Amino acid sequence: MGNRIFYYSRLLALMVLLGFMQFPIPATALEPAPHPLDTFLTNILNFREPTGIRGTVRYIDKEEKNIWLDWEQRSDDRPIFDTNWKLVPEGTTLLVYPQDSVQYEELKPMAKGTPIEMIIQLDPDGHRRILSYQDLSQPRKIPL
Repeated sequence: MGNRIFYYSRLLALMVLLGFMQFPIPATALEPAPHPLDTFLTNILNFREPTGIRGTVRYIDKEEKNIWLDWEQRSDDRPIFDTNWKLVPEGTTLLVYPQDSVQYEELKPMAKGTPIEMIIQLDPDGHRRILSYQDLSQPRKIPL
């Protein structure tokens, strides 16, 4: 009799299992973790907040009125940007836009290779606007 109960209990368990297999099991879509390079690029190209950058002037586009930089460092150390400078991969160029025509006229005479430090931020159009800059080949301006 014990074998018979064991047999029926196993048969019942099998029937319950087969009954559950008739219902669709919701698929849980697991999103793959982002590749470390994608995360790095997303973080380094995030300019939603004011961001300090350092580099050298590569090219000033007089027709489009923008500036190409050989980008070397980045800092998120707001608001002073004196510390926490991180290197950017070598050979990285960055396109930035002057805030207005007055700022463009100030930047236009800069020679290729001039070291520069800027604070930039994305504008509503998605352009990286120069909020302020310092020509590093000149002595630092000290506010009085």
